[in-house]
Amino acid sequence: MKKWMMLALLLPLSACSLTAEPEQETRAAYDLSDIDRDGVITARDNCLDSVGNSEVDNNGCGDKKYKALQQDIIILFDHDRSAIKRKYQGEINKMASFMAKNMDLKLLIEGHASQVGTEQYNLALSKRRAEAVRGALIKAGISNRRLEIIGYGETKPLLMGDDEQSAAKNRRVVGALTTIEENDRMRWNVYSVENNSQ
Repeated sequence: MKKWMMLALLLPLSACSLTAEPEQETRAAYDLSDIDRDGVITARDNCLDSVGNSEVDNNGCGDKKYKALQQDIIILFDHDRSAIKRKYQGEINKMASFMAKNMDLKLLIEGHASQVGTEQYNLALSKRRAEAVRGALIKAGISNRRLEIIGYGETKPLLMGDDEQSAAKNRRVVGALTTIEENDRMRWNVYSVENNSQ
């Protein structure tokens, strides 16, 4: 009797194993891979070229930060002079350093003069002042091809007036450079694996 009972119990179990379908591989309806490894699956990623380990939004697009870098040069001159005073060497060095880091930029050096003297003379004087600054920047390592000069003479005064204070501010050379630096915002990653095999 025990044998028949055991057989009766095993028969349904063996029937189940004969009729069960083999396991099939489940396929995802969407691409769940993360090609650019930014934490957003490829199926939802609108920016597949995001920088690795950068901060991204739910669409996989990185947040860029822009920084405007600007360098100005302002050099004042004595009356009827085009020689650069020694105290402006720091200004020359700062501009040269900035231009060395931003090789695609060119500088327009603008020369100006006060209203003392004739128009023609002041135009020539403003060009000599701009040329002096260009020479100093070349001496500091900047290529002549990246430097242009223009003399405005007395046509663009900074301050109006016949007094010495106005004239002193108008005897100048100026130039300005701006570049935009674009960077991806990076996210913090504090994940590390410790080796406990020692």
